[in-house]
Amino acid sequence: MNAASVGIQVAGQNLSNVNTDGYIRERVLLETATPYKPNGLTIGNGVQVGGVVQMIDRFLEERLRTSLSDANNSATQSNAYSQLETVLQELSTNDLSTSLSDFFNSIDNVLNQPENLSFRQMVAGQGTSLAKQINDMSQGILQMQIDVNRQVGDAAKQINELTSQIQGLNVEIARIEAGQPNGTQAVGLRDQRLVALSNLAQLVNIRTYEDGKTGIVSVFCGSDPLIVEGTRREVYVDYEGDTDSDLLTAFVHVKPSNNVLDATSGQLYGLYQGRDEILGGFAKQLDQFAHDLIDQFNRLYTSGQGLTGYDDLTSINAVSDASRPLNDAKLDYTPVNGAFSVLVKNKSTDKTTTTDVLVSLTTRQQNNDPFGINNSASAKGTSLNDLAEAINAIDGLKAVVTNDNRLQITSESDDIEFSFANDTSGMLAALGINVFFTGSDAKTIGVNSLMSDDPSKFAASQNGIGADTANALKLANMPETSAEELNNQSITQSYRNIYDSMIQKAGTTKSIATGNQTYYSALEAQKQSISGVNIDEETLQLITFQRAYQASAKYVTVINAMLESLINM
Repeated sequence: MNAASVGIQVAGQNLSNVNTDGYIRERVLLETATPYKPNGLTIGNGVQVGGVVQMIDRFLEERLRTSLSDANNSATQSNAYSQLETVLQELSTNDLSTSLSDFFNSIDNVLNQPENLSFRQMVAGQGTSLAKQINDMSQGILQMQIDVNRQVGDAAKQINELTSQIQGLNVEIARIEAGQPNGTQAVGLRDQRLVALSNLAQLVNIRTYEDGKTGIVSVFCGSDPLIVEGTRREVYVDYEGDTDSDLLTAFVHVKPSNNVLDATSGQLYGLYQGRDEILGGFAKQLDQFAHDLIDQFNRLYTSGQGLTGYDDLTSINAVSDASRPLNDAKLDYTPVNGAFSVLVKNKSTDKTTTTDVLVSLTTRQQNNDPFGINNSASAKGTSLNDLAEAINAIDGLKAVVTNDNRLQITSESDDIEFSFANDTSGMLAALGINVFFTGSDAKTIGVNSLMSDDPSKFAASQNGIGADTANALKLANMPETSAEELNNQSITQSYRNIYDSMIQKAGTTKSIATGNQTYYSALEAQKQSISGVNIDEETLQLITFQRAYQASAKYVTVINAMLESLINM
């Protein structure tokens, strides 16, 4: 009767937890009781309860946790792509492709009406909108990376909470099961521990080892032990990167080694990949695109002239050392050997003189000076001081190097204005002289304030101040003009390739995430067939134990009647 009663309780326990997440079906172990030998006869002593065990496949549980880590890893990466697509808003009216088209289309208007300053002002406005959109995209990606850092911190807290919970459950399970032959009597606590292990597997890849004698589970993340016997190792967040950087990347470290936790799957690894490879990778490509846009546009633009020339102009970019060669002066854009022309126009006589300024750059290695022992500018190539000296020698102009190592050019007379042409060295673009775009990446790209202050300076001409629109025609054709520096692609093709590559990777990652989730669901279904509660099966068990109890009660009644008859005799 006692065995049947326990069986009824276990069946009832299963039925009551049919909807409980993480519950493992229990089964009562029935054993033949030790027989006794009255008068030399061996007589059975009935049945006894050997224990209550969980219906669980431990190897399947380990596979489930591994697949759960993989599913969360790929889902987290897929989510990063989804967020990135939201920031880009491609295929909408506010996407970068549309802004590029609007900007280059605005230059077409200058071709149609070159004397109309409002159209030149419109180019500056469209350029500013384009630059701001790139800035916003860069900032949006940065904010998402910062948010990932916060999620990494949250993951570290959850890991500590779960390992602390598992360690506490280990102690309780060992205390209850100590000395028990089946070692699985703490079924409720084991359910809680399985749930905690599953939650931990969502965060990081784990391996578990259970001591068959004590029931204690050791937990490892890769090569890093988190729980070993009675010892638990905490994790913490530390930040890596240059302190001057906009983003310090958060990583989870484990004590006492202080190494980065060996996470290769799970949500934490997905966060790393999302922040560094997906978001960070696209941010680098966007920076390169902005850098190429600035470089390619300015290289054409600086060789052009506006409706009016300059009487005072200071380079936007400063060099690190005015005496060093300009290809070794820490400029964002590196000039090459070549030359550029300085056009000096006398407004009274309408006469223009052209002077070519040679840019000769050599490297230290070419001068057999690999360690920079020879610091002579003339031995290494044209420096900013050399450039100022060459321009200062042109009649009507004065050139000096400012205190902050910029080049300043001024007219010596109100009748003199100057402009630039035929730059084959990239020097003007590198120094930021007569440029349209400023900056060097997606964060810093902008439009030269001169364009907004004086739209007549927009360099549409190629053969003199206000002479024609040949340079504007080259600028307008940039979307269809391939460049060797862009792997023989146009600037718009370059961005489309970046976006298309991202979309392709996003689709692949989404497919992997779907496959991992399907595999996990299949394993979960397999687990439920073993460990899940089947209402029909448990009801049948309940009836079986009920009938056994009734039969045992009938047996007791018969024995009782026999004893009464014996006593009454």
